[in-house]
Amino acid sequence: MAATGTSALAAEIKPLYDADFYMASQMRVYFDQFCDLKMVMNGQRGSSYNFPILESLQPSAGVLDELSDVVAQQMRANEIVVTLQEYGGAVEVTKFAVATSYADVYKQAAYANGYQLAESFDLVVRAVAGQGSRQFFVGNRTARSQIDGRVVAADRVSAAFIERLALLARTSGMPLYEDGSVCAVVHPFVLYDLLQDSGVRLMAQYQHPEILFNGEMAYWGGVRFIAAQNAKVFYGAGAPPTSGALSTTLAQAANVGDTTLILTSAANAAVGKWLAIRDGQEPGNTWFDTNELFFVTGVSGNQVTGFALNPGPGDGGGLRYAHPSGTSVVDNACVFPIVLLGPNSILKVASDLTGPYGETVITGPFDRLGRFLTFGWYAIVGYARCRNSWLLRGEVGSSQA
Repeated sequence: MAATGTSALAAEIKPLYDADFYMASQMRVYFDQFCDLKMVMNGQRGSSYNFPILESLQPSAGVLDELSDVVAQQMRANEIVVTLQEYGGAVEVTKFAVATSYADVYKQAAYANGYQLAESFDLVVRAVAGQGSRQFFVGNRTARSQIDGRVVAADRVSAAFIERLALLARTSGMPLYEDGSVCAVVHPFVLYDLLQDSGVRLMAQYQHPEILFNGEMAYWGGVRFIAAQNAKVFYGAGAPPTSGALSTTLAQAANVGDTTLILTSAANAAVGKWLAIRDGQEPGNTWFDTNELFFVTGVSGNQVTGFALNPGPGDGGGLRYAHPSGTSVVDNACVFPIVLLGPNSILKVASDLTGPYGETVITGPFDRLGRFLTFGWYAIVGYARCRNSWLLRGEVGSSQA
C-alpha cells in the first residue's frame, strides 16, 4: 500500500472529507491467542531456543512387596525447539497527502499496519497448528479429494464428529483449559452446518460474560468454537461434481480487485457456482495461502464475472490476490480443516526487543526533499508445535461450497 507522488490518495484529497474513516477489512487475532507465550528477556542472544518437555512415566499400580525395592524408570525428556524469525510490514505516505487530506493519513497508516500484523501472525500460527499426521476425515473418507459436503450430508460436520475429535484429544493426553475444554477455530461455513442440527442450534449458541476467547460463538461436546474469517480452507481440494465439472486455467493473469476472470474454457461455468482459483494444489500438509474462492454471477464466452469470498480492494468484491496466467480453476468441493488446540499446543517465543506483537516503526524521509515517511511494524518471534499428540485436525466438507 504505497502512497507516493502527487496522485497519492487522490480520491481522498480533492473533495471535502470527514476526518473519520472506515477500514475495509478489520482483522482480529484468532489463532495467535492460543499460543503459550515465552519471552526472551534482557536482550538474551541466540536465534533458537530449546524447552524441555518431560515424558510421562508408566504407572506403578502394583502392590509393593515388603522386602523388595521398587523398579526405577528412566525419566525421559524431549525438546521443543523454537527458532526466532523476523516479520514486518509497512505503508509509505507523503507529506503532500498529509497536508491536503482532511482524513488523518498517519492514523490510517497505523490502523492498516495493525490489521495487517494481526492477519499476518494468524496465517503463520494457523499453518503451524494445522500440520502433522493426526488427521481425521469426516464420514469415514480416506482422502481429502473424496469429500463433497455440497451434496453429501455425511461429509459435513456433525455433533458426532466433533464429539469424536474431542474424545481423541482427551485420550491423547492433550492439556485442557481450566473448564475442561479444548478450542477450535473454524470457518463460518462449518459453524453454519453445525448449527443446522436443531439440538445443537438450541444448545450451542449463547451469550455469557465468561466467554473466554475473542469471537467465540458456540460450545459443543467439550469444544469451544471460534468462527474466523481467515480460517484455513482447502479451496477446490475436494471431490468434483458428478456431472458438469469445470476444470480449466486462467487464459490471462488476474489482478488484485478483478471481478472478471478470463478462462481458457468456460465450459460448465454457470451462475451460482463457486470456482476455486488454485495457485497450487494442497495435498496433505501442503498449504497455499493465496488460493481463493470466486462466486460466478455471469458468464459470457470464456469470461466469468463475480466476486471473491474474501475480497480485495475496491467496492466490487474482486480478488484478494493476483494470479498468473495458467493458474488452475476448478469447481471441486472445498474442504475445511478443524484444528483442536489446548493451552499448550503451540509455543510462541518473542524477543523483548519487539515484544509479542511487534513494535511500531517510523522511518524516513529518504528522498532529497524529505517528503516520504514510512509507517511499519516489526517483530522478532517464533512458533512451534509443543507436541504433535496435543494437536489434531479433522477435515469436513460444507453445504455452502
